[in-house]
Amino acid sequence: MIYVPLCAIAAIANDEMLYRSQPINSDIETVEEALLNAPEELFQPVECPLSHKFAPGVYLRTVTMPKGAFVIGHEHLTEHANVVLRGHCRVMIDGEVQEIIAPVVFVSKPHVRKVLYMVEETEWMTIHVTTETDLDELEKLLIVKSESFMKHELESVKQRLIGGVT
Repeated sequence: MIYVPLCAIAAIANDEMLYRSQPINSDIETVEEALLNAPEELFQPVECPLSHKFAPGVYLRTVTMPKGAFVIGHEHLTEHANVVLRGHCRVMIDGEVQEIIAPVVFVSKPHVRKVLYMVEETEWMTIHVTTETDLDELEKLLIVKSESFMKHELESVKQRLIGGVT
């Protein structure tokens, strides 16, 4: 996920539609790419702690997102439950901005990406049916990282490996 308090998608913070037409994942990736390529003084990642729990046949992933953060989620490959445990956010799903005030439970369809703005600190859990317990394998089974995100991750690794020298 990308966490950015940036004016580029401020419309969602003001209850406006982010796009006038029904967005698709490529539209979201365009925004994601712009944010990932924004100057460092504008791109300000924030910590969003994760926790992982398992029960027989079930994986529960919880993320805590701070007030004021914008979040662009990865595409999920499976239908899964979402439980907003606490907080208040605005989320764009399939082109519609919805106000979510916890507690809320809903189901996401496969191949959906969400764009969110945290009105308050929000704790969000996804629940996935799987027997897998390895986090790296779960990532492969459950999400697709966009091309722009993967390029950004690769560039970050290169920078760390060569000490910032290009």
